[in-house]
Amino acid sequence: MPFIDDTILDALFVQGERTKEQKDTLKLSDELVNEVIDADVLVIGSPIYNFSVPASLKAYFDLIARVGLTFKYGETGPIGLLENKKAYIVMSSGGTEIGSDADFAGNYIKYFLGFIGITEVEFVKLDQLMFGSEPKIEAATKKIAEIG
Repeated sequence: MPFIDDTILDALFVQGERTKEQKDTLKLSDELVNEVIDADVLVIGSPIYNFSVPASLKAYFDLIARVGLTFKYGETGPIGLLENKKAYIVMSSGGTEIGSDADFAGNYIKYFLGFIGITEVEFVKLDQLMFGSEPKIEAATKKIAEIG
């Protein structure tokens, strides 16, 4: 995933018509936004890296956070436009307990999805694998099979 840079920002916040170059710059973002709009269910797999999400997941979120497409500004703040969707987050960690105060990744993902309107979020936890992975893997495998 490309990171947001000045070229992408210029294309996102252009006043008036976008040039061909600006449209080309936003092509991947447009494709990703359309995928998430068309989906009923999102499945995101993410490890916890140093208490947070990998840079590639953050870049993905940056590319799908689009005013007028995935959220809009209302009188009291942002309003998510992607309602009636469900998200499953399969998350792993070596030592961080998912849902704990040290888990900035899971909380961030849930907050971001809510920001774009996806409030039905369920986690499949593979956390603290450094402290006995077998039972965690078995539980996650069972939960994934139940979701099926």
